[in-house]
Amino acid sequence: MAKKPYVILLASQKGGVGKTTIALNLAVALTYKKFKVLLVDSDTESASLSEQLGIKAEGKGYLDILGTNTEIGDALFSYEPIDLYLIPGNQDGSRTMPKPEHLVKFYGKLARADFDFVIIDSPPGLFSNEIARYLNDVAILTTPDSVSSSSSSKIAQYCQKFKLEHRLIINRMGYSKFDLEREEVERIYGDVSFQAVPEDKIVAESLMKHKPAYMIDKNSDFCIAIDELARDYALKIRQQGDTHEEEFERSTEPTLFEKLAKWFLK
Repeated sequence: MAKKPYVILLASQKGGVGKTTIALNLAVALTYKKFKVLLVDSDTESASLSEQLGIKAEGKGYLDILGTNTEIGDALFSYEPIDLYLIPGNQDGSRTMPKPEHLVKFYGKLARADFDFVIIDSPPGLFSNEIARYLNDVAILTTPDSVSSSSSSKIAQYCQKFKLEHRLIINRMGYSKFDLEREEVERIYGDVSFQAVPEDKIVAESLMKHKPAYMIDKNSDFCIAIDELARDYALKIRQQGDTHEEEFERSTEPTLFEKLAKWFLK
């Protein structure tokens, strides 16, 4: 039986928290680690993946594939600088809500696709319950303010309902002196695994250059955090018996996430 991809959905309760940027750079980091990665822009409200990359993807977009007999392999766009594969979003301003039966058919195809990882940049809000069974992990994006964090806790509760593995990614940590403290995060989310991604000027540079931050400066604080996130997911593959075992032995040195987490204890 062919190996199934590890499917990660990046979710947020509202827009503007950096979900597409995190999804793109996570996909790039995993590709650099020799995994075969498919990145899907399913954000029907604001498809911005192509814009971030400065590309005009020819062929069908995400909405064009739904409800058709198009196979995943026939709808891929190859991002040429690296071996990263994309299904771009539709940029015609359409905010069509996909039909549940079309989502089931599409995600069923993703679950059988020949990739190590499938990373999905989803629209803001709760994801459709029809696709829950096709997901391995949900990464909940928020920023470290009380409004964003409180609203995103609904997604964590939703994941618990479907017994889905999930984690919290707190983006733009250190941007404001009013960032939430650890106790407040635990009060809102309970005992959930969370990781912090720091505010970093490399992100603005990458948006200006239409190039993933990870491909500009892997040693920036933002990219070090993304790399650690990629390592965590790589270990998931290792636990499933993948051959990348030696490359992803965890260091005994404190990770950037662990260092940032200590900040909450102050």
